[in-house]
Amino acid sequence: MRNNLVYVHVEKVSHLTLTYGISNLDFFRGVELKPQNLLSLNNVDPNQEIDIYSGFNMFLEDTDVKKFLTRNTEQNINWIDFDEVNDLEALTPREVAELLYLGHAYTHIKSPFYYKLQNNYVYLTLPNGAKKVYYRYLPHFYQVLATSLTNKVADIYREKKSFLRSRHHFQNMSVEIIKSIDDLLVNGMVFDFGGLKIKGQELIVPFLLAPDSVYQLKWHEPTMLIEKSQFVGELRYYLDKAEWKFNILVPELIENDLSL
Repeated sequence: MRNNLVYVHVEKVSHLTLTYGISNLDFFRGVELKPQNLLSLNNVDPNQEIDIYSGFNMFLEDTDVKKFLTRNTEQNINWIDFDEVNDLEALTPREVAELLYLGHAYTHIKSPFYYKLQNNYVYLTLPNGAKKVYYRYLPHFYQVLATSLTNKVADIYREKKSFLRSRHHFQNMSVEIIKSIDDLLVNGMVFDFGGLKIKGQELIVPFLLAPDSVYQLKWHEPTMLIEKSQFVGELRYYLDKAEWKFNILVPELIENDLSL
């Protein structure tokens, strides 16, 4: 059940996304601007390279960064990216303390975007597996979400129709499609992949509007998201036309929520 949902909540002012069901691999595959270098905000591993100025493990350049972001054995990764190794020398003790707080409390004291580091992301994994990610350029998140939704629909279809596994190439969902539900993302959405249906050439995934209080559930069981959310529409993929579409079936529920 835990693997059959995607939850999304976007806070535009703080450039923050809170999600469940979007994996580290989804992020790496989907984000257009790849992080160049990383400081891990997890406990220090003495077997990995350590930055002598901040005391954090660091992962440099494409190969190490990719390995860190995509390995399956480390799910609770917390990190911040940076531009150049020399930039780490300029961090003050107070700024290092702020980074420690980010990794421990999963929230920022000041802005999570540091001029000295020129970071584009802060990536935090909460105790229940949810992801809290700050994006300097929030539109980059839309591609991550599009990638995640595309992959989940394709994976479930291939599980259900294993004899057709090689027949269908799934068209990646466009950023424009995600932008069409921008207001819903701000309020909180749940995609219920456990309820995916196949009707002829259509794949149908119900999506729900999450209650305001669901943001507080970030510490608890993610399946509660479905129990407390209300059905508002369907995400549809047309196999014959390779097209994605969101259908709003309960518009009055959205209108009432947005007017509050």
